[in-house]
Amino acid sequence: MENQKDRKTSTVEKEPFQIFEEPEDPSSRSFFSEIISSISDVKFSHSGRYMMSRDYLSVKVWDLNMESRPLETHQVHEYLRSKLCSLYENDCIFDKFECCWNGSDR
Repeated sequence: MENQKDRKTSTVEKEPFQIFEEPEDPSSRSFFSEIISSISDVKFSHSGRYMMSRDYLSVKVWDLNMESRPLETHQVHEYLRSKLCSLYENDCIFDKFECCWNGSDR
């Protein structure tokens, strides 16, 4: 049998990549900011042009051609913002939520 060369490529990223991040308002920063802003799910639209991300209190729709800010932000369970301490104490703040496209883009 002929010797096979190892065809693995380097795991170091050599190509440019995109970072989708909305600037945080420093005045709204709290102990829970990092926890509730952690992304628990991402889905791409059927066309591949948009991306939806889900964190603890919001769903954001991003245009893949515009990474500076989301096109849309939808607050979900906003009433939980005042209950973050008790959610943290019983570990519910670490629950993960999924998002889903409904059949058409945006």
